[in-house]
Amino acid sequence: MVTLSARAAATSSNVRPQANRPLGWRILLSLVGALGLALPLYFLVVWPWSSRWGATHEEVLQKLPGDELVANPSVVATKAITINAPPQAVWPWLMQLGVDRGGMYSYLWVENWLLHLNVTNSDAIHPEWQDLQVGDFIRFTPKNFALNPGPGMYVTGMETNQALIGCFGMEGSTVDCNQSATWQFILTPQADHTTRLILRSRMAGPPSGIASFAGKLAYAPQFYMERKMLLERVMNLTG
Repeated sequence: MVTLSARAAATSSNVRPQANRPLGWRILLSLVGALGLALPLYFLVVWPWSSRWGATHEEVLQKLPGDELVANPSVVATKAITINAPPQAVWPWLMQLGVDRGGMYSYLWVENWLLHLNVTNSDAIHPEWQDLQVGDFIRFTPKNFALNPGPGMYVTGMETNQALIGCFGMEGSTVDCNQSATWQFILTPQADHTTRLILRSRMAGPPSGIASFAGKLAYAPQFYMERKMLLERVMNLTG
């Protein structure tokens, strides 16, 4: 009996420190475990789906205007939707992109409640916002925002009713697409009088494993906002 009691006491003393780990350690271990499950799920399932959301295999492989701006991208994503309208009806909505213009057609709760950008998404075409030109800057933050100069997209190429191309950068700075990323809006008319709107992003950076890993993780919130812009605003406004 004495021997059994001694063994039970020894076993109990070995288990007790694990059960009495501080709450912070238990939370940390739970987070590490959850992250260990979430990362493989993201890279094996979410990333392949989101990086080619709505696009056909041919569209993913297709060479598009603006691809040449980032010679060796670390990450490439191609999204597409079909819009029940001809390209000339879609084009004016692209022309008035910008938080100080027609808006970004995305989640206002993110832009206004979370980021305090005070954005309004226009539900009409405004003639005064149709004068966008190559070299212009499409604002992602308002002029009076805390971060000033702020981020946005420099228009590097345009072909009316066909393509709007730009590179991300800070206002007032010289943009180098090979150190940045692109936004390539491509409008392709279809035989049934609809339009395929393709949005491609090519993110610069050395095509290394680390750069690709970081870029794909950073793409998640971008995809969240872009999908809303394409699906909920542009298509609904022109459909």
